[in-house]
Amino acid sequence: MKDFYNSTTRATRLWNPYTQTMSREKLDELHLRRVQLLIKHAYQNTSFYRRLYDQAGIKPEDVRTWDDFYHKVPFTDKPDLIQDQESRGRFETYPYYAAQALPDSSIHQFFTTAGTTGTPFRYNVSYYDSVKFGTSWAYQWWEVGVRSGDSAYLCFDFGKWVGMWVYYWTCRQLGVTIYSGAGLHSEERVREILRFRPTVVIGMPTYILHLGIVAQEMGLDLREAGVKHLIGGGEAGFNVPLTRQEMIRLWGATPTEAYGIGECGIGGMECSAHAGGVHDIEDNFHAYSIDPESGERVAGGQIGENIISSYVRTSQPFIKYRTHDLVERHYDEDHGCGSSWAFLKGTVLGRTDFMVKIRGVNIYPTAIENLLGQIEGVTRYYEMHIGRQNGLDQLLVKVEAQDGVPAESYKSMASQAETFYRTSLGVRVGVEVVAPKALPRYELKTKRIFDHRPK
Repeated sequence: MKDFYNSTTRATRLWNPYTQTMSREKLDELHLRRVQLLIKHAYQNTSFYRRLYDQAGIKPEDVRTWDDFYHKVPFTDKPDLIQDQESRGRFETYPYYAAQALPDSSIHQFFTTAGTTGTPFRYNVSYYDSVKFGTSWAYQWWEVGVRSGDSAYLCFDFGKWVGMWVYYWTCRQLGVTIYSGAGLHSEERVREILRFRPTVVIGMPTYILHLGIVAQEMGLDLREAGVKHLIGGGEAGFNVPLTRQEMIRLWGATPTEAYGIGECGIGGMECSAHAGGVHDIEDNFHAYSIDPESGERVAGGQIGENIISSYVRTSQPFIKYRTHDLVERHYDEDHGCGSSWAFLKGTVLGRTDFMVKIRGVNIYPTAIENLLGQIEGVTRYYEMHIGRQNGLDQLLVKVEAQDGVPAESYKSMASQAETFYRTSLGVRVGVEVVAPKALPRYELKTKRIFDHRPK
């Protein structure tokens, strides 16, 4: 296994030095050609895109310049794809997949997501797509030093969510030994990690933090496992400064952020320089930012909604897809890693559909979490509850106290936090401090926001 790659390749820091150091001018030329081919593929092979583009009055050959792409090609969004999926009949009678561009015989694996609307979104990947998905994370793992002969412990159950399978596909591509923690309780996973001593531990940021706390409660020290890298994504955590520091303290390992858009692929990778964000994986995506209201492109360095066109989804194209993720994209960021790929500072700063507007002030979960880290005596376990009283929206933050903090202190801690939020955010936020372990734990994405307002 140690000879999976030759010595010259193993010593190379970048997975694809040619494109990862390419000039912006050359990258834009390459992207335009790939986007043109992607639009042609989607138009010729899916009724969804053929109907969408015909309604917009364009043909693939009309997209000659970036101006054509930005202003003539319509956006797509998950509700559009779900509507296309549902228009073809019930899943029980025929498993139709929205915008499917390849025949069933070419599909390697099928997935579904529960979706925030409650309607499952079905998607599939060809064998080519599964290889490209795995390669997406290979860029990051290789750059931080993971090589064949290393090992990875997977802290999750394999299910219908593609994100966890992508980690597995990446391990296979790199020749990394796999230890699966599927079906185990947290305590069992802690013991296995200490026994197997993997190079990498993979999971959701909040769950990896939770494992570190569980180990402490068991009287064990995960730093003794010698883990070098904590890798994962799907939620904020690895690039939240205080959460990151706590992970390093508990594990003695380096947290490494990945930015994934489940149905579309892995969109961003943290580099070894760790400049507080991720690089666009420009071999596999074209991405740019827009004003969520006007749809117009915003300049580099400004916050906007991330719009992607994926080259890794031949079986189900995603073109000018609205992710609803708010990012700050920089095209000339130089922090010493050598990559010319665009950089998303702070990774995902919020979501257009997860934002809470309280009395005219936009509030995102990441802001709540960052500010909680400055309140003494509380943990990073919190929930945001939105309600309405006397016609006004109200926000209540429930946060767990640390072990050993007396219950009689909870009220004063809540008052202190409310004052801090009002000063920092400019709006009143209610705070309720609850006992340790009073809030639920999640192995996959942590649920933060609960909206109790009338529909």
